[in-house]
Amino acid sequence: MDILNVKQPEIFESVFHKYYASLCYFANKFVRDDEAARDIVQEVFLRFWESKGKFENQSALKSFLYSCVQNAALNYLEKLQVRAKANRRLGLKTPDEEDVFNFQVETDVFEEIFAAIDELPAECQRIFKMSYIEMLDIKTICERLDVAESTVKTQRQRAKKYLRERLQHLYPVVTLMFF
Repeated sequence: MDILNVKQPEIFESVFHKYYASLCYFANKFVRDDEAARDIVQEVFLRFWESKGKFENQSALKSFLYSCVQNAALNYLEKLQVRAKANRRLGLKTPDEEDVFNFQVETDVFEEIFAAIDELPAECQRIFKMSYIEMLDIKTICERLDVAESTVKTQRQRAKKYLRERLQHLYPVVTLMFF
């Protein structure tokens, strides 16, 4: 069995880049605050770096990170007494095991989507992110990148076509999650 040692800087950096975005999304499902979610995940990675840093496999590592983020997010809510106040105000219930499982499934789906976006060619990826993640209009993208409108439209179409094909196996899961 190969032991994964995350005390090696290049392995730690790889783990950080692989899981950071999806862990932020996961934390945000609890705290409903982007900045707080990022802070929670950064704190978990800091403690993670200071930990023993050895895991039996990738699955054990991922499970450890998600558990730490979940606990940190719940601790954050308790410290600020936001949970009870938000629940009363928004009519929300405290996340139970099923909620946490659903959050993890959603996070895994988004992790795969982000990984697929990262597979796009550099310019295509940049235009796709500006358009669909940053929600910039075509004119703004053209101005920022100093490219023609047709270039932006073509790159967006290429990205959507690639992602449609690459992620088609997720359609049933996404349909169940969001509709």
